[in-house]
Amino acid sequence: MKASKVKHKVSQLQRMYKGKKLSFDLSIQRKENIWDVKRQSMFIHSVLAGYPIPNLFATKDENVFYLLDGKQRLSSIFAFLNDEYALSFADTSKPKVDDIEVEGLTFTQLSDGFQQRIKEYQFEIDVVEEISQSEIEDIFCRLNNGVPLRPIETTRALLGKSALEFVENLAKVPFFQDKLNLSKAARNHFVDQELVLQILALLNDPKTGFGKKDMKEFVEKLRDDHERDRFKSQFTNVCFYLNEAFPSEKEKLLRKVHIPMLFKLTLDMQHRKIDIPAEMFGEWAKGFLQSPPEAYVEAYTSGSAKKENVQKRLRIMNEEFEKHFNVKVRGESANAGDEVEASVETVEGK
Repeated sequence: MKASKVKHKVSQLQRMYKGKKLSFDLSIQRKENIWDVKRQSMFIHSVLAGYPIPNLFATKDENVFYLLDGKQRLSSIFAFLNDEYALSFADTSKPKVDDIEVEGLTFTQLSDGFQQRIKEYQFEIDVVEEISQSEIEDIFCRLNNGVPLRPIETTRALLGKSALEFVENLAKVPFFQDKLNLSKAARNHFVDQELVLQILALLNDPKTGFGKKDMKEFVEKLRDDHERDRFKSQFTNVCFYLNEAFPSEKEKLLRKVHIPMLFKLTLDMQHRKIDIPAEMFGEWAKGFLQSPPEAYVEAYTSGSAKKENVQKRLRIMNEEFEKHFNVKVRGESANAGDEVEASVETVEGK
């Protein structure tokens, strides 16, 4: 590991970012919009008022700086320079700059002196080169007060650029964007991408769990381009069906813990050519998720990622589905390529 320090003005950093010489694209990094406007505003005030601000931290590869720490600071200041928000402080605290009120002002509404003060502000950057992925993870952990990386953060770092882009794109399909019960905060912490990986892992191996070891083994497979093509076809077909099955936006019942089971069940239906109208499937699924069997609830309240609990939820959901529609989706013949003709016209009394 080789370490050094450099200094750059905000205006220089903005040019570097636009010229792709400064990147936020390290997979281990968080998304740009973690900070709300009030926190962004307090940071801008710190710059204007001369408060101390921690150094940025970056790796360097082929003359490109990849930010490890400071993404929220730089994305906030770049957004302010672009007039994307006005300064807004807490109701009880409206700090001034040089005894001048700045509340409610965008960058272009500031005085020329204040604008120049922001553009001329100089960040010190700690730069490391010749560094391994494990060292990057260790540094990131230490910079974040020793808080270990969440499993999805480690997994994203292992995916590599092309596989990560693949997962990010799947998380943007309409069903995922419009129907899942995931908060903005959850998406900012990559829970949607974590869910995509869990679904793909289950489609790849119906006997898997979602623990760290299982997911690490699956990620190695996902780096293969040919495997991704197969997964994409299966994933998008299921999404299309489920998007019709749940017509309401932001369906509260579609929680993370249920989605992989619904995906696997739907895929098995498709492989067996079980022709159940999407609307009918959706009505059954809502009823199941509103009042699931006690054993199913136990399987997601006591270690939902454990293999035995993943398998238990999948088994119980399948059993209830088979009982309701009087069809068979389980067994060896439910694997890809083993198709069985079946259809459901109506279900009386269900």
